[in-house]
Amino acid sequence: MKKAIIILSAVLMAVSHYSCQKQLDELPKDALVQGNTIVNQQTANIALNGVYYRFANASQTNTNWTSNEVNPGILAGVLDDGRNTLNEASNVLGRTSFNNDWGRYYSLVNAANGIIDQVSALSGTLFSNGRKEQILAEAKFMRAFATFKVLSLMGQWFDINSSFGALLHDKFLTSTTYARARSDVRSSYQFILSDLDYAVENAATTGSNVYVTKWAAMALKMRVLLARGQQDDYAQCAAIGNDVISNSGYVLEPGTRDIFYSKGLSSKEVILGVTPQANQGAYYYNTSGVYVRRNSFYVATTVLKDMLANDPRQQWYIGNANGDKAGTFYFIKYVQSTLTTTQLSEVAYAIRLSEVYLMTAEATIRSGGSLATAKGLIHAVQAGAGITATTNTASYLAVEQANTPEDLLLQSYYEYVKSFVGEDDQYYFALLRFPLTTVTTLRPTIKNKEQYIYPIPRSEFVNNPLIGAQNPGYTQ
Repeated sequence: MKKAIIILSAVLMAVSHYSCQKQLDELPKDALVQGNTIVNQQTANIALNGVYYRFANASQTNTNWTSNEVNPGILAGVLDDGRNTLNEASNVLGRTSFNNDWGRYYSLVNAANGIIDQVSALSGTLFSNGRKEQILAEAKFMRAFATFKVLSLMGQWFDINSSFGALLHDKFLTSTTYARARSDVRSSYQFILSDLDYAVENAATTGSNVYVTKWAAMALKMRVLLARGQQDDYAQCAAIGNDVISNSGYVLEPGTRDIFYSKGLSSKEVILGVTPQANQGAYYYNTSGVYVRRNSFYVATTVLKDMLANDPRQQWYIGNANGDKAGTFYFIKYVQSTLTTTQLSEVAYAIRLSEVYLMTAEATIRSGGSLATAKGLIHAVQAGAGITATTNTASYLAVEQANTPEDLLLQSYYEYVKSFVGEDDQYYFALLRFPLTTVTTLRPTIKNKEQYIYPIPRSEFVNNPLIGAQNPGYTQ
């Protein structure tokens, strides 16, 4: 019976991954498989796609990365609701709905654990060419991705000695095994990095960029090391970044605009992306539709517009003024100036090589490395936006004139925002990695570190009486 539950959790509406050619719109004929659910390579591959399905936050009609694309921008002050006043836009998070991602990511953790539990028990003779280890690597990447999201959003990730870490699950859960206490931050990082080390060692080195590779695992490990923020972490992060840049085969897109306006997942810069469902571009409640004037929509703020002054990206990020809310503008990074959703606008980007460049630059600065090397990495990203020495653009000169680590870190943060607004939360956490005084200067509505994270959802305290205390600054 337990195995039947696993397949319901991990394979529900899954796709045929083992062919490596199928897309997320191909659903199984039978979501519930009775009996021994994962018995060989074929069934393991099918089940693994249930994990990818949850990573994509998919349904039969669409994949949904809205919270990844929108929430960080609201918290950082560069995106906003098109009509309403949100508490989150002032970093008031006591009754936030943003913490709904708790359930989303633990669903992904549990699906990954279903794979890990069953595949680990199978003989390697049932798999060909190291595929058993690759499946486990992909599942462990997903478990690490989800656990790190929870730690980052709802744990004190910024304090290695804090007791407010993630809720760690290393086995598939049932209603009778669910309750447990959250772990401390140090243990959370160790758990996440252990999974990523396995993924780096065992994931495929090549493959479609909608599936996990060694390079995706290395990039995610860089995020984790920067967040943990120990001095040795920075040097390790920079070394990993240089390896990815030199050896992965991914290359920066000469024109970053082309990723979003014409190439999508065909770009050689995309390390890990999310494929939309069939006809998702025409579906009313799709992801990029949140940038179109509907009942609820999201827009760029004056802060973002001003940050992009004299930057070529302003032309394809910032649309016309939003008449429903002063000081905001249509955000057209995905939907272009026509505000039309398409299959291309529905592609989501989890990891791009540009981020590896900027993380390598940041880690180089923080480790006491060469500022000239870090500047070169930032300039390489700027070049994709048409910002070079010959254009004499202010942002290029600002990087060149940043002659202290503190000044260059500030310029790298600005480039994080300009490069990744509307994609995922990497630029928001680049902000929070500054000292609090700097964070408050850049984002005046953040006054204390309690505002860095959401409260754990109240439902968790009902369902899991062992979890422990609510995050500081919030009521249970």
